[in-house]
Amino acid sequence: MKYITTILLFMGLNFSYSQSINPSHIINLCSGQTVQGTTPTTNAYNNLYTSCSTLALSTAITLYYVEIESGSTFTFTVTPNAQVDFDFGSWLNPNLANLGPSDRGSQNTIIGITNVDIGLSMLEPIQLCEGPGSAPPATANVPGFVRWYDVVPGDGILIAVDHWESSVVSYDLSFGGDAVLNCTVIGKTYEVCDWDKDGKESFDLDLIKDEINNINKTFTIDFFEFEADANTLFATNTLSSPYDVSVTDSPKKIYARFKRANGLLARVTEIDFIVNEVAKLPEMDLEIEVCDFDQTKDEYFDFTDIERIINQENTTQPEYKYYENEADAIEGNNNYITNTTNYLSRSKTIYIQIMINGKCPIIVPLKLKVDTLGFPPKVMDYSEFCAEETADGLVYDLEKSIEYYLDEEDKDQYAFSFYTTRNNAINKTNEIAQPNQYKLSFDTQETIYVRIENERECFIISELNLDSKRRIIRDDIYNFDCEPYMLPPLPLGYNYFTEPNGQGKRLSPYSTDAIIYGIRTIYIYGNSLFVNEDYPDFNKCTYETKFTVYNNDCLVPKGISPNGDGLNDSWDLTAFGIVKLRIYNRLGSLVYSHDEGYTNQWHGQATNGSTLPSGTYYYNFESTNGTRHGWVQVMYETK
Repeated sequence: MKYITTILLFMGLNFSYSQSINPSHIINLCSGQTVQGTTPTTNAYNNLYTSCSTLALSTAITLYYVEIESGSTFTFTVTPNAQVDFDFGSWLNPNLANLGPSDRGSQNTIIGITNVDIGLSMLEPIQLCEGPGSAPPATANVPGFVRWYDVVPGDGILIAVDHWESSVVSYDLSFGGDAVLNCTVIGKTYEVCDWDKDGKESFDLDLIKDEINNINKTFTIDFFEFEADANTLFATNTLSSPYDVSVTDSPKKIYARFKRANGLLARVTEIDFIVNEVAKLPEMDLEIEVCDFDQTKDEYFDFTDIERIINQENTTQPEYKYYENEADAIEGNNNYITNTTNYLSRSKTIYIQIMINGKCPIIVPLKLKVDTLGFPPKVMDYSEFCAEETADGLVYDLEKSIEYYLDEEDKDQYAFSFYTTRNNAINKTNEIAQPNQYKLSFDTQETIYVRIENERECFIISELNLDSKRRIIRDDIYNFDCEPYMLPPLPLGYNYFTEPNGQGKRLSPYSTDAIIYGIRTIYIYGNSLFVNEDYPDFNKCTYETKFTVYNNDCLVPKGISPNGDGLNDSWDLTAFGIVKLRIYNRLGSLVYSHDEGYTNQWHGQATNGSTLPSGTYYYNFESTNGTRHGWVQVMYETK
């Protein structure tokens, strides 16, 4: 009869003292965790009982839930961090909608004991519950502890920690036995990237059911948009698979309802879906191009130039890291480029790791291009022979120099402008309005700066040197003495010639050729190639003028008296510019000859050096002024 009464007592407790537990008040825990507790998480429950007492636990309750993933035994320990009395109740596979008395519990007192820990122990083979105020020796083998749970995978345990004393003290909650806890109980977050950039992604709820179920798949799992529906055992407005979540809705929270095989509600777990943005890119290859103004092939790059372009494609500003090789970018290593606003480089490809909110990195090549325009700056002297002479200066056609600067590049790909200062050329200010008619006064030197610019506005500056010189002009020379005329030196670019157009013999000043005898017409020929034989075509021009030298006609001496008295000892023909001299005796035999360079070498000797006898000899000579012939008398006189 006592046995029946006991059964009726427990049946009455289950009926009279059951409460419905809101899963949102439960803290789901995972294997290997130690939980720090302080104040109770809720005071909503005042009707929770242990199986051995009609005295309810206090309302200062914190509820925990664990689920068995594997193993066969389970224990837990509540360790207060001060000498404060805690109680507990626990339920194996509880019905949260109708929670009756706990199947394990302790409401002992700490009077007479040194260890205030409570929980389940492998050292308590029989004791399932300690009633209110239990103290040694009316306690279990270990005060505050009762028998462990024998469990199978899929079992769930609800633990109520009762802070029934008024003082607030923290505690540790740890787990034992050989059981491994199911971490999916604590909720789960599924995070994906919107790789196709359509603003949404789909999640397979059926796969998630299999993942969050226990090893034996004993739960029936349904998903709901609202927590209230998930807590309703018979709610049917479940979510279907696949489940779409947009980037703007992220993080999206839904609720998984776990029902046991007997149809009872086991728990409700939160599921979070996050669809992360993937950075959008412009529909073009990413490239930064800078101008190689100093012609070193190395220039400084500012990566924020490309960031501004990418930012325009995205509502959320991306984060950027730059790498010199693709492998480091993919791995997200720490050796990224730090000087992103003044990165010195030649033309090459680097790699950008782009993320939004630190997620979903994409790796994009970035081409760095140093634009050299294909040719370097040049400096050229503009020959005055190629300019048009006016009364007071020279007029230059500056545009004729353009092709020289291009190195056979296509002229139509570039813009040209001319300036009188380098600063103006750099800033494109005060451009020469009519470069094909640029006039420079005589005796003036000036440098013209030529800006050559491509379609990307990269430019170089070349120089064109102008020296406005007057043309060389010589008036006719009248020399009334029987002395030769000496040709004076000419400026660079001019030379004397004996015939027009630079033909005939070139007469070099300070040489014997520069001594002009008799009447001679001399041609002054100016040619830019005399200055630089490698001048380009636009700079190949000539100029010519002429003048005549009128020397008084000198008489050929009629005789010599080679007697050593210093008077007429030799036949002096210096004034004639002899080219070839021949002397014959009366019989017509050649007795003396001399080629170019004769001045006064003959003093009556034969070609072999012997002395010729006195008498009349006949001559024939060629000179710079023509040919002459006649006779000369040799007469020896005694001293």
